[in-house]
Amino acid sequence: MNKKIIAIITELVPLVSAVVSYGLIISGHDSQMIRRVITVTMLLAFLGFIFFFAGRRIDKESKTVRVLGVLDCLTPVSVVLFYVAAIFCFGL
Repeated sequence: MNKKIIAIITELVPLVSAVVSYGLIISGHDSQMIRRVITVTMLLAFLGFIFFFAGRRIDKESKTVRVLGVLDCLTPVSVVLFYVAAIFCFGL
């Protein structure tokens, strides 16, 4: 595999994690396994800026990696906003 593909896959990890965790939170299903998956995917989404640096280090020239890097930097913001909304929903 070349560097561009590895960088793109690295950059996609937090984005996919955010989508999966939000989907599982909104779904009506609840079990211990789903809670573990939500915890792991939220952690990966929150650490999106680390994947940004890793992807940029692997391949700097790719335009796709740059765009995904910007989205990686936005995933921690979305996770923080999600938890802020949850706090306001509980009335704290």
